[in-house]
Amino acid sequence: MGLQSPAGNGVADRPIAEMVGVRDRFNYILLQPEPPGTHMSRPAGTTVSAVVALLGSVFTLLFAALMLTTAFMPRPQTTPPGFANIALGSAAFLAVLAALGLWTSVGLFRLRPWARTSILVFAGVMAVTSLLSLIFVLLMPMPPGTDPAVARFVRPMTLTMFGVPFLIGVWWLIQFNTRTTREAFAAGVVASVPARPMSVTIIAWANIVGGISSLFPIIARLPAFLAGLTLTGWAAGVLYAFFGAIGIYIGRGLLELRERARLLAIGWFVVSLIHMAVVTFVPVVRGRMLEMQKSIAGPQAQASPFDTAVFTKVMFGFVAVLAVTAIWFLIRNRAAFKTESNYP
Repeated sequence: MGLQSPAGNGVADRPIAEMVGVRDRFNYILLQPEPPGTHMSRPAGTTVSAVVALLGSVFTLLFAALMLTTAFMPRPQTTPPGFANIALGSAAFLAVLAALGLWTSVGLFRLRPWARTSILVFAGVMAVTSLLSLIFVLLMPMPPGTDPAVARFVRPMTLTMFGVPFLIGVWWLIQFNTRTTREAFAAGVVASVPARPMSVTIIAWANIVGGISSLFPIIARLPAFLAGLTLTGWAAGVLYAFFGAIGIYIGRGLLELRERARLLAIGWFVVSLIHMAVVTFVPVVRGRMLEMQKSIAGPQAQASPFDTAVFTKVMFGFVAVLAVTAIWFLIRNRAAFKTESNYP
């Protein structure tokens, strides 16, 4: 039985089995009509959120194009080595984020359940990173000799730059967890959908996004740091690829409610916390980490005007809270997972 496309373009008029092209399947996902009797009006907050996400994605795409342009522009001799590779990696990462944002925006307009999950994951990441950046700005004093007029302008502008995304992230976390919004997105969902806890879904997609983002340092050819050792070249690439594969594997396994993925995720979070604690609180290891960061910045980089140890400890506290919370949800929802013997 074929599906009638609301746009009348014939894409959804064919059975799913006949849709072999990527474009056909993509259009089917976005343009498939809502099942009869399940229509529910879109909440105003969802519409506004979709517009904001759409505009943000467009600006992100423009910034990605700007970064791509700077990679090929003439640069002064004081430019840190490897700047072009970093710019290319940043441009690729921003382009992927923009594409995901545009896809999510369309899904929000169509009240697709996966779009609600996507926006919740993005909102959580944006809120946490923006809050960390705000703390960083508040701890960083202005360089000596700065014009007071400039200082009065720079600080509010910087706070606004990170404060607005933080508030948007908090707004989305609240908006898409209200009962009205949840019911609107669930109106077209068949009752036989597997009951996967929302917390597990968010943790899964956070791991997948993190796994994908771990691959971009390979493009930028950045060094890697592990247990006090600085890795460069192919060794760093292998380590980043391993991190990416682990994140994607854990995320996919959690989406499939596999017990092995749940246990691996808990173990991975614990090991990551221990490693970050060693880097944060062991002076010798922390010193090696700072040396690696200086090598990335280049010899012309100025010394930090504030004690970076304070910010590092604050960031460790936030990461620890997130990791412990994720572990708690994975333990609390262990009954939802199946052992490998439960799969055909």
